[in-house]
Amino acid sequence: MNKIKLFAIIGLSLLVFTGCGEPAAPGKYAEVAKCLSEKGVTMYGAYWCPHCANQKKSFGGDFQFVKYQECDDKGPGGNHKACLEAGVQSYPTWFFPGQGNLVGEQEVRNLAKVGNCIDKLPKEDQDLLKKEEVTITATDPKTTTTETTTTPTK
Repeated sequence: MNKIKLFAIIGLSLLVFTGCGEPAAPGKYAEVAKCLSEKGVTMYGAYWCPHCANQKKSFGGDFQFVKYQECDDKGPGGNHKACLEAGVQSYPTWFFPGQGNLVGEQEVRNLAKVGNCIDKLPKEDQDLLKKEEVTITATDPKTTTTETTTTPTK
């Protein structure tokens, strides 16, 4: 009888801890994250960075779809040299090919706006973008210039 209980406990534990082998369902920002990644947008960060952790939380489980480069060699997949070559000076830094960088924590809807992925946002975020102005500071690491623009969204 004790063996049966032991096997039952082990079996239930495996189901709980492995999630029955099914991947997590995509959340509300999965399509935005995929769109940004398809366009080559990359977030550079470090495993120990609290702002990076906050940025990852803003996507929830959908951060798995974001193209991410760990900048600390001690972190998983870390490549400090790649981050230096990309001109990363602080974390998080979002690189938009052909547009420059956004530095610091960003609202997902602002990332979608800069990355031209607005149509992938949930409706409530699209509605918020229509009501607010978005301030974007883009830094081009090749020229070390910074440009700030405030644009009303329509």
